[in-house]
Amino acid sequence: MKTKQRVLLALLAAAVLLCAALWAVTRSNAKAEQAASAAAEGGIPLSTFAAEDLEQIEYTYNGQTYTLQYSGGSWQLAQDPAYHLDESACNTMRTALMALNAKRSLTQAGEDYGLDSPQLTVTVTAAGQSTTLTFGAENPVTGDLYVQKAGDDAIYTVSGNKVACFQLDKAGLFGSFCPTGLTASAITQVAYTLADGTSVTLNAVSEPTESADSTDADSASSSAYETVWRLASDPAASLAQDKVQSLLSALCTYVTAQATDADLSACGFDAPVFTAAVTSEDGSTVQLAYACGMDGWYLQVEGDTSVYTVDTSTVQALLLTENDLKTQE
Repeated sequence: MKTKQRVLLALLAAAVLLCAALWAVTRSNAKAEQAASAAAEGGIPLSTFAAEDLEQIEYTYNGQTYTLQYSGGSWQLAQDPAYHLDESACNTMRTALMALNAKRSLTQAGEDYGLDSPQLTVTVTAAGQSTTLTFGAENPVTGDLYVQKAGDDAIYTVSGNKVACFQLDKAGLFGSFCPTGLTASAITQVAYTLADGTSVTLNAVSEPTESADSTDADSASSSAYETVWRLASDPAASLAQDKVQSLLSALCTYVTAQATDADLSACGFDAPVFTAAVTSEDGSTVQLAYACGMDGWYLQVEGDTSVYTVDTSTVQALLLTENDLKTQE
């Protein structure tokens, strides 16, 4: 009996030692991975600041300069203040510069690092201090970029992944959004006119549900109502509610691009294919116009001088006559 106990105790001790060894190996591997990650990011500071101290990021990419001003938690493009920026893309740039480290400092002279014709130049201003970084050629072996800091003669290398976020032109900086400001569930009326002069007015009407029409007093409650869309010209007509919902969704769709100085004539707004007055439950009305230009379909919202690009499918969901909306029997 005692022999069995000794064997069990020995096995238990061995298991404890094995667990301890596995824990030590795991911890060692984790430290090694952290060290490798730190080495990959680099340890030579090029740019460092607190997020709340950031004032501006200016970068030149493909010969074009973009100045992103940061204030109160929001971004603005200095060259075009009305342009709707992708906040996420701008925040990624800020994060990249908050702790940008170089991997190596080079002492070799006479080599071509591509800094005479840089692919990217970034100037970040935070807490009143500006730092300018010039990024040259890519190392074909490591994929790192050569970089030089203004006021510093040294040449550094930095991970190409750290600066990939700056490889955006103006179109790449655009943040998709809904310029109409409409919400489909809040719309109560849509009055629109097609290119041929056909006019359609749709109204949201509250009607009893089938259960409310029942003679059962328990089911016929005063709350048993639903919102149904009807034609103003023919309220009794049965409408394809899915088509109506697609139309409402199209009015609330996100746009894919923005032009603040577009030629309205070239965009087709001399003869729009769809104009509408859309009323919401708060009583506000938004005037919209959709047109077809040389390069696609466009939207303009009254009070907004910008022209927005929309998908073909969005416009197709809008171009419906009363007969198109009616249920086919």
